[in-house]
Amino acid sequence: MTLHRIQCVIFIFFCTLSCTVVAQLTDSNLPIFVITTDSGTIQDEPKTRAHLGVIYDSDADRNNLADGYNHYDGIIGIELRGATSQSLFEKKGYAVETRKDDGSNNNVELLGLPKENDWVLHGPYSDKTLMRNALTYCLAGELMEYAPRIKFIELIIDDMYKGVYLLTEKIKVDKNRVDITKQEGNTNDITGGYILKLDKSEGAASVGFESKYPAYPNDWQKSFYQFHFPKTEDVTPEQFEYIENLIGEIEDVFVSDDFADVTSGYSNYLDENTFIDYLIINELSKNPDAYRLSTFFYKDTDEIDPRFKMGPVWDYNLAFGNVNYCTNGNPEGFVVSRFNEVCPDDFWVINFWWDRLLDDTLFTNKLEDRWAELRLSTLSEFSIHSKIDSFANILNESQQRNFSLYPILDVHIWPNYSVEGSYAREVQRLKDWVSTRLIWIDQNLATFSVPPFNRNFEFDPVIMPNPVNENAIIKYYSHQAATVEFNIFDATGRVLYQEEPLDKISGFNEIRLPLHLDPGIYYYRLVIDENSFGGSFIK
Repeated sequence: MTLHRIQCVIFIFFCTLSCTVVAQLTDSNLPIFVITTDSGTIQDEPKTRAHLGVIYDSDADRNNLADGYNHYDGIIGIELRGATSQSLFEKKGYAVETRKDDGSNNNVELLGLPKENDWVLHGPYSDKTLMRNALTYCLAGELMEYAPRIKFIELIIDDMYKGVYLLTEKIKVDKNRVDITKQEGNTNDITGGYILKLDKSEGAASVGFESKYPAYPNDWQKSFYQFHFPKTEDVTPEQFEYIENLIGEIEDVFVSDDFADVTSGYSNYLDENTFIDYLIINELSKNPDAYRLSTFFYKDTDEIDPRFKMGPVWDYNLAFGNVNYCTNGNPEGFVVSRFNEVCPDDFWVINFWWDRLLDDTLFTNKLEDRWAELRLSTLSEFSIHSKIDSFANILNESQQRNFSLYPILDVHIWPNYSVEGSYAREVQRLKDWVSTRLIWIDQNLATFSVPPFNRNFEFDPVIMPNPVNENAIIKYYSHQAATVEFNIFDATGRVLYQEEPLDKISGFNEIRLPLHLDPGIYYYRLVIDENSFGGSFIK
């Protein structure tokens, strides 16, 4: 049994003491973290020097403040973390670095997790179950090479109770985390290791480069690849050039006709099994940020493995039906390739790699087989519900103190899909949502199995929906990368809208229709290389 799975074994705790619902904390069934800052303030960079004391006895049922710091007693650096949470939520998140007295790194085994010095204290706020990140990381840890390990704690900072937090491993290169080669200057093999990410730029300097191709057909936005490792200040010009060229080479393969060829296609560059597992976790949770934010992938040296691997997973507090925008609270519907159809105005779009992967029947066949395999074990309803029940039992006492401090159980907190009014009902809704989601994916996963590209495939352009609305598109198929022209006419033949010539990838593509047309009947002409198509639609 792996260490990660040990961390996620189901423990059932029963509170035998009468627990008064007050924010004042004296003892807990959870580990207690007590942080005292030197300055009395914590800022968003740089880290503030502070002291951390941890009360945790792995052999005892209770942890008491009066017992003193029996697990960790030392110096840390601490800073605020998170983009949205800092500006919107009363409960903040923190990045913590365990240090020696001289300020150097101090690798320690916090709460039995492998030795390291970089940690995150995630403060679930809009997630009123307090467990969506924990649930996702534990599930992913049973599927993928690595997912952040977690422990629930209660937190005190400068004598003020802060509520329930999740101690989480920070994503970094380490033998017990993302286990790839560490670059040291220019002496190592420049082919690895790297961790790249797609994410917002707030909270960190963004060193990276744009995709060569639009992230969504006919869209102006391109994915922006950022370096997570090496760190911003450590990326050399040689490393930057190598990764930018390699990503460009991969993208050129994806837009080619033979992108799925088993000898020359994308499988030479990507470990598709890791992409499948990442997709499954994100579709199970219907994570609205999937594939476009907090999205990591990594690569070791060519000698060890020349392919990129997907992961680790990160930041799922909006997942499992906890958002009220772009249909993601609804347990039906796929996120991959569909998010930008239902949420076309979102700035961060899904990378086009995923559309191409899902156009490969070998990939989708493997996806279906993997899903069927996992549904009998890790992703069975019983298995997932058992984890949720386990977390709910562990948190039964501490959640009362948390929501005494933050009385939000009957308050809408952005972007809640619903307000359940009690912790028990929040947990039950999560379980019900998971059950519905599992059944829906069981019934609809085969829709990912689209025909492969071939020269004999015919697909006449179609406008969806017709009559059109603000999300209307024209969908068409091209046998090869092509130059595309698109015009809209009125009944007199007058050109009302003319799209600049577009360079489109082979396969299925889409053009979003303009919104400024008056009600009426309109005609269009679509020219793909030398092939012309026409039709009409109603506004």
